[in-house]
Amino acid sequence: MTEVQHSLRDQSFEGDPIVPGNARWYLSRLASMQPAEIVWRARSAAMLPLDWAQWKNRPAVPAPRWAPLNPALYPVKLHQSGMMMDRIHIFDLEFPVGFEFDWHRDYRYGRQVERSFAGTLNIRDTAVVSDIKYVWEPSRFQHLSALAFAADAEEHASYIVRSIDSWITANPYLYGVHWTSSLELAERVISWALLYPRIADHVACDEEFRQRWLDSIYLHLTRISRKLSLYSSANNHLIGELIGLLVGASCFDFWPECSGWRDRAQKLLEREIRLQIGEDGVNREQAMSYHIFTLELFLLAFAIARNTGRPFSEEYAARLRGMAGFLDTVATSNGDLPWYGDSDDARGFVLSEDESGLKVTMQLAGLLFAEPRWLRFSKTATAAAQALVPDSLAALNQISRTQPAAARELFPDAGLALVRTHDESVRLLMDFGPLGFTATAGHGHADALSIWLSIDDEYFLVDAGTYSYHSHPEWRAYFRSTTAHNTASVDGQNQSKMAGRFLWGAKANARLLRFENASEQVTIEAEHDGYLRLPEPVTHRRTVGFDRATGNVSVEDNFRGTGRHEVELFFHMHEEAEVLSVHDGEARMTWRGRCIVFSSTDRNARWEVVLGSDDPKLGWRSHRFNQKQPIATLRIRAEIDGPTTIRTHLRISS
Repeated sequence: MTEVQHSLRDQSFEGDPIVPGNARWYLSRLASMQPAEIVWRARSAAMLPLDWAQWKNRPAVPAPRWAPLNPALYPVKLHQSGMMMDRIHIFDLEFPVGFEFDWHRDYRYGRQVERSFAGTLNIRDTAVVSDIKYVWEPSRFQHLSALAFAADAEEHASYIVRSIDSWITANPYLYGVHWTSSLELAERVISWALLYPRIADHVACDEEFRQRWLDSIYLHLTRISRKLSLYSSANNHLIGELIGLLVGASCFDFWPECSGWRDRAQKLLEREIRLQIGEDGVNREQAMSYHIFTLELFLLAFAIARNTGRPFSEEYAARLRGMAGFLDTVATSNGDLPWYGDSDDARGFVLSEDESGLKVTMQLAGLLFAEPRWLRFSKTATAAAQALVPDSLAALNQISRTQPAAARELFPDAGLALVRTHDESVRLLMDFGPLGFTATAGHGHADALSIWLSIDDEYFLVDAGTYSYHSHPEWRAYFRSTTAHNTASVDGQNQSKMAGRFLWGAKANARLLRFENASEQVTIEAEHDGYLRLPEPVTHRRTVGFDRATGNVSVEDNFRGTGRHEVELFFHMHEEAEVLSVHDGEARMTWRGRCIVFSSTDRNARWEVVLGSDDPKLGWRSHRFNQKQPIATLRIRAEIDGPTTIRTHLRISS
C-alpha cells in the first residue's frame, strides 16, 4: 500500500471537467434521438423513484437453486497455463498482487469519488467521479480472472475471494458509481463467471460468502436485463451487456429467470451482430479497438453457448468469421494494426495479461472455425483457448499451418480499402467510410480519407490514437480532430463538428468514387462533404495511387470550391522515424533501415515537420490509454483560391 501511495502522490488532475450539463449539449443530444427513444428515456427516468426505494431498502433476492460446481458440466475449463503474476496492471498503474482496493478511489489522480444513489450520479462530471475509467477498471475484476488462470493461481484463491467480498460490502445495490453502467455490471459478471472454478471450493465451504456473492450476482443480472443500452446508445455497450447476461445466466443458472435471460440475450445478440457488424465483417463503430473488443465478446458468447449445447446460428458464425478475416487482412506479420477511432484499452475478458486481444481473438476464431492462417499470431495455446475450446491443444496440432494469402481488398460497408504489394511487404489502408455508428457516432474520429501505410512488420504512417476519454478535455478534442489524422483540414476546421466527448453534430459524409485494382497500379478515389458547411463551401476529393511492385504512393488532394482558403495536409509517422531533412517540396525520413521520401512538384506550399508541439497541439501519438509520446508529423500548408490540387508522393527505398 505504501509503495502505491508513494508512486501516485501529488499527481494533479489536468484540465477542467467537461460536464455536458448545459443547454447546448442537451439540445445536441436530443437532436440525435428519434421520438421512440425520447419516450423510452422518459419512461426510464420515471423509474427513478422505484430505484431510489430499492437503494434505501435493499430488494429481496430469491433463494438460489445452488449446487456445488461440477467441472465436467461447466462451460469454462480451469487450468493454470497463464503467466506468473506478481503485479496488477490498471492502465498505466501497477499494484502488487494482494493489494486491497478502495473501490471508490481514482488511484491515478488520488481522489475519492462521491458515494450516493447511483440513479442521480453524473458520471460525466469529473468533480464528482474524477476520471471514471480509473474508478471502474479495477471493479471489472479482469485482473482477478487473469489471476485465476495464472501459473501460481492456487496461491491467490483466497485473495480473489477476499476481493469479491470486499467489493460486495462496499457496493450495496445501487450504491455508488459501480451501479451506474450496465456494461460495467456485465464485465464484472463475465469475470466472476470465468474465475468461479478457481474459487468453487471456497464458495462451497463458506455459506455466508456464498449467499452474499449469489445475491449480488442476481442483482447484477436483474439490473442488466432492465437497463440495456438501446437506441442511439446501442453500440458496444449493448453487446457487452447482452453477453454479460448470457454468460451470467449460463454459468450461474441458479434462478428460474436465468433461462429467460439467456434466451433473450442470445436472440438479441443474433440481431445486434447483424446491425453492428457489416456484411464485410467490420465493426460499424469505425474503431479498431472496439472491433477487437466486440469480437472478443462475441467469441466468448459463441464458445459458452456451444459448450452448453445452445449454439448460435450459422449467420452469427459467418459474421464472426468476417470479423476475424478483416483483422487478418489489415494485421502485419507480427500483429501490428492500423489503429483508428477511439480506444480505451478495453478488453472483453482477460485470462492472461500477456495475451493481447488480437492473439486471443484470432486463435479462438482459428480453432472454432478451423482457419489455419488465423493461428499465426500465437505459437502456443492461449489461456483463453484452453479455457473455452475443448481439446484446444490437440486441435492446434491437427490443424494444417498452411497460410494462403488473404485476398480481400475492399470492405465497402465499412468504407475501407487495403491494398498490398505482391510480396505483402507494404500495405496501404484508406478510409472513405462513415464517421461512426448510430446518430451519436460516439467513438468515431474526424478521419475521412485518411491513409495508413505499413512497411514490413509495422505501420509507418499511423493514427495518432485516443489518449483520454473523461480527463484532459483539450487532448480529447485534439486526438479526435482532423489534425490528428493523415488527411486534410480546411481553414483549421474539423471535417465533422464535435458536440460532446462522445457526440458529433454535423458529420462529414464520405463516398468511394473509384477503385481500380486490376493492374500494377491501384487507384482509390473518394471524397467527403464535411467542408460544405463553410461560408464558401469546399469539397475534398483524394485520389491515391499505389504501386504493387514498389509500395510507392502518390496522393492527389483536390479542393473544389470558391474563395480563398488555407488547407493543411498531415502525415503522422511512427515514433521511431527520424527526420533527415525537410524543405518546401521534400521531406526525408529514415526508419527501420529504410529511407522514406515525401516529395511534391508543387511549389506553392510550406512544408514543416512538427514533433510534440503543445501549441498548437500536433506531433503526438497515444499507444495506450492516458499515455502519449512525441512523433514526427509532416504538415503541408497552402493558401488556395478556387479549385486546387496538391500532389504528394511517398517513395520507399532501402
